[in-house]
Amino acid sequence: MPTPIRESEQSIVKREVETRRAQVARLEQERTDLQIEIEAFRLEYLSHAGEAQAELQALEIHVAEYRLRIELVRLRGKSLSASQLESEVDWQMRGRREEFASYQDSVFRAEHETTQPPPIRSSEQSASDSATQNDLKSLYRDLAKRAHPDLATDGAERASRGALMVEINEAYRRSDLTALRAIFARSPLLSSATGEGSGGGGSTREDPGDNLARLRAELTRLDSVISKIRAEIADLNRSDWMTMKLDAALARSRGIDWFAQARRQIEIRAAERRAELDDLIAEFLDLVRRAGLS
Repeated sequence: MPTPIRESEQSIVKREVETRRAQVARLEQERTDLQIEIEAFRLEYLSHAGEAQAELQALEIHVAEYRLRIELVRLRGKSLSASQLESEVDWQMRGRREEFASYQDSVFRAEHETTQPPPIRSSEQSASDSATQNDLKSLYRDLAKRAHPDLATDGAERASRGALMVEINEAYRRSDLTALRAIFARSPLLSSATGEGSGGGGSTREDPGDNLARLRAELTRLDSVISKIRAEIADLNRSDWMTMKLDAALARSRGIDWFAQARRQIEIRAAERRAELDDLIAEFLDLVRRAGLS
Protein backbone atom coordinates (compact mmCIF):
# COMPACT_ATOMS: atom_id res chain seq x y z
CA MET A 1 0.00 0.00 0.00
CA PRO A 2 2.88 2.56 0.51
CA THR A 3 3.53 2.76 -3.24
CA PRO A 4 0.08 4.12 -4.26
CA ILE A 5 0.37 6.79 -1.54
CA ARG A 6 3.81 7.85 -2.82
CA GLU A 7 2.55 7.89 -6.43
CA SER A 8 -0.37 10.08 -5.36
CA GLU A 9 2.01 12.49 -3.63
CA GLN A 10 4.22 12.50 -6.72
CA SER A 11 1.25 13.46 -8.88
CA ILE A 12 0.43 16.36 -6.57
CA VAL A 13 3.99 17.67 -6.60
CA LYS A 14 4.18 17.21 -10.36
CA ARG A 15 1.07 19.37 -10.81
CA GLU A 16 2.59 21.98 -8.51
CA VAL A 17 5.75 22.01 -10.63
CA GLU A 18 3.71 22.57 -13.78
CA THR A 19 1.76 25.34 -12.03
CA ARG A 20 5.03 27.03 -11.03
CA ARG A 21 6.37 26.75 -14.58
CA ALA A 22 3.24 28.45 -15.89
CA GLN A 23 3.65 31.13 -13.21
CA VAL A 24 7.26 31.74 -14.30
CA ALA A 25 6.03 32.22 -17.86
CA ARG A 26 3.32 34.69 -16.81
CA LEU A 27 5.75 36.66 -14.67
CA GLU A 28 8.34 36.70 -17.45
CA GLN A 29 5.71 38.10 -19.79
CA GLU A 30 4.75 40.74 -17.22
CA ARG A 31 8.39 41.74 -16.83
CA THR A 32 8.94 41.90 -20.59
CA ASP A 33 5.74 43.93 -21.08
CA LEU A 34 6.96 46.40 -18.44
CA GLN A 35 10.34 46.67 -20.15
CA ILE A 36 8.65 47.33 -23.50
CA GLU A 37 6.34 49.89 -21.89
CA ILE A 38 9.23 51.71 -20.20
CA GLU A 39 11.34 51.68 -23.36
CA ALA A 40 8.48 53.14 -25.39
CA PHE A 41 8.10 55.96 -22.85
CA ARG A 42 11.87 56.52 -22.76
CA LEU A 43 11.91 56.97 -26.54
CA GLU A 44 8.95 59.34 -26.35
CA TYR A 45 10.66 61.37 -23.63
CA LEU A 46 13.91 61.57 -25.58
CA SER A 47 12.07 62.66 -28.73
CA HIS A 48 10.52 65.57 -26.78
CA ALA A 49 13.20 66.55 -24.27
CA GLY A 50 16.28 64.55 -25.22
CA GLU A 51 17.97 67.37 -27.09
CA ALA A 52 17.48 69.79 -24.19
CA GLN A 53 18.66 67.13 -21.74
CA ALA A 54 21.76 66.50 -23.87
CA GLU A 55 22.56 70.22 -23.84
CA LEU A 56 22.15 70.28 -20.05
CA GLN A 57 24.42 67.26 -19.65
CA ALA A 58 27.06 68.86 -21.89
CA LEU A 59 26.97 72.00 -19.75
CA GLU A 60 27.23 69.96 -16.55
CA ILE A 61 30.28 68.17 -17.94
CA HIS A 62 31.90 71.50 -18.83
CA VAL A 63 31.12 72.81 -15.33
CA ALA A 64 32.73 69.71 -13.80
CA GLU A 65 35.76 70.10 -16.10
CA TYR A 66 36.35 73.71 -15.05
CA ARG A 67 35.85 72.91 -11.38
CA LEU A 68 38.51 70.22 -11.78
CA ARG A 69 40.86 72.59 -13.63
CA ILE A 70 40.49 75.19 -10.88
CA GLU A 71 41.14 72.59 -8.16
CA LEU A 72 44.26 71.28 -9.94
CA VAL A 73 45.70 74.75 -10.51
CA ARG A 74 45.10 75.69 -6.87
CA LEU A 75 46.73 72.49 -5.62
CA ARG A 76 49.70 72.29 -7.98
CA GLY A 77 50.10 75.80 -9.35
CA LYS A 78 53.26 76.39 -11.42
CA SER A 79 54.35 72.76 -11.10
CA LEU A 80 51.57 71.84 -13.52
CA SER A 81 51.99 72.62 -17.21
CA ALA A 82 49.00 73.37 -19.44
CA SER A 83 49.40 70.03 -21.24
CA GLN A 84 49.62 68.15 -17.93
CA LEU A 85 46.51 69.94 -16.73
CA GLU A 86 44.47 68.94 -19.77
CA SER A 87 45.77 65.35 -19.64
CA GLU A 88 44.66 65.07 -16.02
CA VAL A 89 41.24 66.51 -16.87
CA ASP A 90 40.86 64.15 -19.83
CA TRP A 91 41.75 61.15 -17.67
CA GLN A 92 39.38 62.02 -14.83
CA MET A 93 36.49 63.04 -17.10
CA ARG A 94 36.73 60.15 -19.55
CA GLY A 95 33.92 58.12 -17.98
CA ARG A 96 31.45 61.01 -17.96
CA ARG A 97 32.31 61.95 -21.52
CA GLU A 98 31.75 58.38 -22.71
CA GLU A 99 28.43 58.25 -20.84
CA PHE A 100 27.41 61.50 -22.50
CA ALA A 101 28.35 60.20 -25.96
CA SER A 102 26.16 57.15 -25.30
CA TYR A 103 23.28 59.41 -24.25
CA GLN A 104 23.66 61.49 -27.42
CA ASP A 105 23.42 58.27 -29.43
CA SER A 106 20.22 57.34 -27.55
CA VAL A 107 18.70 60.74 -28.37
CA PHE A 108 19.62 60.34 -32.05
CA ARG A 109 18.01 56.89 -32.20
CA ALA A 110 14.90 58.09 -30.37
CA GLU A 111 14.43 60.97 -32.79
CA HIS A 112 14.54 58.59 -35.74
CA GLU A 113 12.46 55.82 -34.17
CA THR A 114 9.57 58.12 -33.25
CA THR A 115 9.32 60.18 -36.43
CA GLN A 116 6.85 57.88 -38.21
CA PRO A 117 3.20 58.34 -37.11
CA PRO A 118 1.25 55.18 -36.26
CA PRO A 119 -0.90 53.89 -39.12
CA ILE A 120 -4.65 54.55 -39.02
CA ARG A 121 -6.50 51.26 -38.63
CA SER A 122 -10.06 50.32 -39.45
CA SER A 123 -12.32 48.62 -36.91
CA GLU A 124 -11.77 45.29 -38.72
CA GLN A 125 -8.01 45.73 -38.50
CA SER A 126 -8.29 46.67 -34.82
CA ALA A 127 -10.26 43.48 -34.10
CA SER A 128 -7.69 41.47 -36.03
CA ASP A 129 -4.88 43.15 -34.13
CA SER A 130 -6.56 42.31 -30.83
CA ALA A 131 -6.82 38.64 -31.79
CA THR A 132 -3.20 38.64 -32.93
CA GLN A 133 -2.10 40.16 -29.61
CA ASN A 134 -3.96 37.44 -27.71
CA ASP A 135 -2.26 34.77 -29.83
CA LEU A 136 1.08 36.53 -29.37
CA LYS A 137 0.79 36.62 -25.58
CA SER A 138 -0.43 33.04 -25.39
CA LEU A 139 2.42 31.73 -27.55
CA TYR A 140 4.97 33.82 -25.67
CA ARG A 141 3.86 32.33 -22.34
CA ASP A 142 4.13 28.84 -23.79
CA LEU A 143 7.60 29.56 -25.13
CA ALA A 144 8.76 31.16 -21.87
CA LYS A 145 7.45 28.20 -19.87
CA ARG A 146 9.51 25.85 -22.03
CA ALA A 147 12.63 27.91 -22.77
CA HIS A 148 13.22 30.23 -19.81
CA PRO A 149 16.93 30.07 -18.85
CA ASP A 150 16.17 30.05 -15.13
CA LEU A 151 14.53 26.66 -15.66
CA ALA A 152 17.81 25.11 -16.85
CA THR A 153 19.44 22.37 -14.80
CA ASP A 154 23.07 23.06 -15.80
CA GLY A 155 25.31 25.73 -17.31
CA ALA A 156 25.27 24.42 -20.87
CA GLU A 157 21.50 24.18 -20.95
CA ARG A 158 21.21 27.64 -19.41
CA ALA A 159 23.39 29.11 -22.17
CA SER A 160 21.31 27.54 -24.95
CA ARG A 161 18.06 28.58 -23.28
CA GLY A 162 19.40 32.10 -22.73
CA ALA A 163 20.22 32.54 -26.42
CA LEU A 164 16.82 31.19 -27.39
CA MET A 165 15.02 33.43 -24.90
CA VAL A 166 16.76 36.50 -26.33
CA GLU A 167 15.40 35.56 -29.75
CA ILE A 168 11.93 34.95 -28.32
CA ASN A 169 11.92 38.30 -26.51
CA GLU A 170 13.05 40.18 -29.62
CA ALA A 171 10.24 38.64 -31.68
CA TYR A 172 7.75 39.46 -28.91
CA ARG A 173 8.94 43.07 -28.74
CA ARG A 174 8.32 43.33 -32.48
CA SER A 175 4.88 41.67 -32.06
CA ASP A 176 6.07 39.16 -34.66
CA LEU A 177 3.73 36.20 -34.26
CA THR A 178 5.13 34.49 -37.36
CA ALA A 179 8.65 34.59 -35.94
CA LEU A 180 7.48 33.15 -32.60
CA ARG A 181 5.75 30.30 -34.39
CA ALA A 182 8.87 29.64 -36.43
CA ILE A 183 11.00 29.55 -33.26
CA PHE A 184 8.63 27.05 -31.69
CA ALA A 185 8.57 24.86 -34.80
CA ARG A 186 12.33 24.67 -35.33
CA SER A 187 13.67 24.48 -31.79
CA PRO A 188 14.52 20.96 -30.56
CA LEU A 189 14.69 22.33 -27.01
CA LEU A 190 11.05 23.34 -27.15
CA SER A 191 9.82 20.21 -28.89
CA SER A 192 11.37 18.04 -26.18
CA ALA A 193 10.48 20.23 -23.23
CA THR A 194 7.04 18.86 -22.42
CA GLY A 195 8.36 16.08 -20.20
CA GLU A 196 11.29 18.07 -18.82
CA GLY A 197 11.60 18.07 -15.08
CA SER A 198 8.26 16.36 -14.68
CA GLY A 199 9.21 12.73 -14.52
CA GLY A 200 8.02 12.02 -18.07
CA GLY A 201 9.92 10.59 -21.04
CA GLY A 202 12.80 8.37 -19.99
CA SER A 203 12.10 8.50 -16.28
CA THR A 204 9.67 5.55 -16.23
CA ARG A 205 12.34 3.23 -14.72
CA GLU A 206 13.33 5.73 -12.02
CA ASP A 207 12.55 4.83 -8.45
CA PRO A 208 9.37 6.65 -7.34
CA GLY A 209 11.15 7.96 -4.25
CA ASP A 210 14.02 9.42 -6.30
CA ASN A 211 11.58 10.96 -8.75
CA LEU A 212 9.58 12.54 -5.93
CA ALA A 213 12.74 14.03 -4.42
CA ARG A 214 13.73 15.44 -7.81
CA LEU A 215 10.31 17.01 -8.26
CA ARG A 216 10.46 18.58 -4.80
CA ALA A 217 13.89 20.02 -5.58
CA GLU A 218 12.51 21.41 -8.84
CA LEU A 219 9.59 22.96 -6.95
CA THR A 220 12.01 24.69 -4.56
CA ARG A 221 14.08 25.96 -7.46
CA LEU A 222 11.01 27.29 -9.27
CA ASP A 223 9.91 29.14 -6.13
CA SER A 224 13.33 30.82 -6.13
CA VAL A 225 12.96 31.79 -9.80
CA ILE A 226 9.50 33.24 -9.11
CA SER A 227 10.85 35.33 -6.22
CA LYS A 228 13.66 36.62 -8.42
CA ILE A 229 11.38 37.69 -11.28
CA ARG A 230 8.91 39.30 -8.86
CA ALA A 231 11.77 41.33 -7.39
CA GLU A 232 12.80 42.45 -10.88
CA ILE A 233 9.22 43.47 -11.67
CA ALA A 234 9.11 45.47 -8.42
CA ASP A 235 12.37 47.21 -9.39
CA LEU A 236 10.93 48.13 -12.79
CA ASN A 237 7.80 49.55 -11.18
CA ARG A 238 9.95 51.62 -8.81
CA SER A 239 12.34 52.84 -11.52
CA ASP A 240 12.74 56.53 -12.37
CA TRP A 241 11.42 55.95 -15.89
CA MET A 242 8.23 54.32 -14.59
CA THR A 243 7.74 57.16 -12.09
CA MET A 244 8.10 59.68 -14.91
CA LYS A 245 5.70 57.66 -17.07
CA LEU A 246 3.05 57.67 -14.36
CA ASP A 247 3.56 61.40 -13.80
CA ALA A 248 3.13 62.00 -17.55
CA ALA A 249 -0.05 59.91 -17.63
CA LEU A 250 -1.52 61.78 -14.67
CA ALA A 251 -0.65 65.14 -16.25
CA ARG A 252 -2.20 64.06 -19.55
CA SER A 253 -5.43 63.12 -17.75
CA ARG A 254 -5.54 66.72 -16.48
CA GLY A 255 -4.89 68.20 -19.89
CA ILE A 256 -1.27 69.13 -19.10
CA ASP A 257 1.58 68.68 -21.58
CA TRP A 258 4.03 66.96 -19.23
CA PHE A 259 6.74 66.69 -21.89
CA ALA A 260 6.65 70.44 -22.59
CA GLN A 261 6.89 71.12 -18.86
CA ALA A 262 9.82 68.73 -18.52
CA ARG A 263 11.62 70.43 -21.38
CA ARG A 264 11.06 73.89 -19.88
CA GLN A 265 12.45 72.75 -16.52
CA ILE A 266 15.51 71.34 -18.25
CA GLU A 267 16.01 74.59 -20.16
CA ILE A 268 15.86 76.57 -16.88
CA ARG A 269 18.50 74.31 -15.33
CA ALA A 270 20.62 74.66 -18.48
CA ALA A 271 20.49 78.46 -18.23
CA GLU A 272 21.66 78.22 -14.59
CA ARG A 273 24.53 75.91 -15.58
CA ARG A 274 25.50 78.24 -18.44
CA ALA A 275 25.80 81.18 -16.04
CA GLU A 276 27.76 79.03 -13.59
CA LEU A 277 30.09 77.93 -16.40
CA ASP A 278 30.79 81.54 -17.41
CA ASP A 279 31.78 82.35 -13.82
CA LEU A 280 34.03 79.28 -13.60
CA ILE A 281 35.76 80.11 -16.89
CA ALA A 282 36.49 83.64 -15.66
CA GLU A 283 37.82 82.27 -12.35
CA PHE A 284 40.00 79.72 -14.14
CA LEU A 285 41.50 82.27 -16.53
CA ASP A 286 42.35 84.51 -13.59
CA LEU A 287 44.08 81.63 -11.79
CA VAL A 288 46.02 80.72 -14.95
CA ARG A 289 47.28 84.29 -15.31
CA ARG A 290 48.34 84.48 -11.65
CA ALA A 291 49.99 81.01 -11.81
CA GLY A 292 51.83 81.90 -15.00
CA LEU A 293 50.60 78.84 -16.92
CA SER A 294 50.81 78.92 -20.70
